[in-house]
Parts: sequence; structure tokens; C-alpha cells
Amino acid sequence: MYVIKRSGEREELNAEKVIASIMRTGMPESEARKVMDLIRPQLYDGITTEEIYRRVNKVLDSERKVRFGLKKAILNLGPEGYYFEDFIARLFKAMGHDILVRQSLQGQCICHEVDIVLKNGSGKAMVECKFHNSQGIKCSAQTALYTYGRFLDLSHVHQLDHVWLVTNTRFSSDVIRYAECMNMKLLGWRYPEGEGLEGLVERYRLYPITALDLRRADIKALLENDIILIKDMIEREELVHRLLPGRDMDRIMHEIHALMK
Repeated sequence: MYVIKRSGEREELNAEKVIASIMRTGMPESEARKVMDLIRPQLYDGITTEEIYRRVNKVLDSERKVRFGLKKAILNLGPEGYYFEDFIARLFKAMGHDILVRQSLQGQCICHEVDIVLKNGSGKAMVECKFHNSQGIKCSAQTALYTYGRFLDLSHVHQLDHVWLVTNTRFSSDVIRYAECMNMKLLGWRYPEGEGLEGLVERYRLYPITALDLRRADIKALLENDIILIKDMIEREELVHRLLPGRDMDRIMHEIHALMK
């Protein structure tokens, strides 16, 4: 049986990859294999990976749904990168940094719009956020070169110690080699190993609201009011009820409180 990847490429179904994805929600291997056995009769030649994961998602509980759908949830912060920048800023703040978002900084040569400026006891850094609208796209070497060039123009003027390049997808091998050579810090999907974007989101429990089963219009209303994370909905629950009246919000908020407990 062949499946169609997000890139359009065909490959033979690898059940072990699906099981591994399910296990990343915290489900034991024995249970993950039962889920795979449950959905296997529903699969067919030419099914998309998106459809496979949709069928898996149907049989997971609410907490595991959020974890299983994290990559797509971050993707759904788009199509522009504005809310992704806010999301990453919240992540760095949880890691102990002081943050400034979307700063206009004059460099030695030209002015730059910097996505995030970080400050902590060890120094100051700039962050370039590269948001991709498709999960199959890798962050390219051109982006790394562009980011480091901006850092060079700004570093002496603003006493920047280092630069981060952050993406919601993966990095090409050229980006990783260049970053290692230039001492550029990278954060992306499953990179660095064990400390990738998905791991940090799990560690700090900073799940985006796009992981919830809400209407797109409702998500838009929340995002426009700076409610980016599920935990924001708890902290600003009164505003959520005002923004989304008559949406069975008591039930939804009860589920959210249980999820974030």
C-alpha cells in the first residue's frame, strides 16, 4: 500500500512511523499499536498522510489530540508569520528571557525590522522567525545567510551577542552546517535533537489555541485579541466568553482546564 506525502511524493506505507508519531503523545507502544490496528482497515492505496493522521486523531483523547496535532496547529497560526512570532516570543519568555517583539533597529548600514530581541543575564540576541505555510518545506541556506547578514549589520550597534533562526518546519543540511560554522543558534521541528520546537512546547505546555477544535472565525477573534496559547484562554477566561458568546464555551473551558491541569 502506498501513501501520498504532503510533498506529493509517493512512498510505501510505514506503519512504524505512524506508531512512533502516536507514541510521541505519551501513549505506550502497546496502546499505539492498538490504535494502528484500529485504523488499518480504513486505509487504502493512495491515501494521504494527512488523512491517516486525521483518522488517528479521531480515536485519541483530548490531551493526546493536542500533542498529536501540534505541528499542524503551529502551521495554522498562519498564513502570515505574525502570530508565529508572538508564539515564539512566548516560548522564549517561558525560557527566562526578556522579550521585545517586532523592533525597528538601525544597523551600521540600514534599518532592520527584527522579529524578536532577547535579553537575559548572559547578554542580548536577535531572533529571526521563518514561518512556512507547508510542512514539507525546509528552511533554506538563503534564509540563514540573510539572517546572519542582518546580524552582522546590527551586532556592534546594539551589542548583540548572538543570533537565532527559528522555523516551524525543518532545516536543510546546508543550514545546519552553516549555523555550526558561524555559531548561529537554530530552533526548528526536531532540531536540535531532544531540544526541538515540539519538545520545548511540550516542556512548557505552551500549546497554541489552533490545537483546539474551534471554528476558524473564533480562532481569528482570539488571536486578534492576543490570545495565542491555550493557557491564555484560562488566564483571560472572561474575555474569551465575551468574544465567543453562545459557543458552548462552558464545556470547552471545562475541557481546557482539564487539559492544562
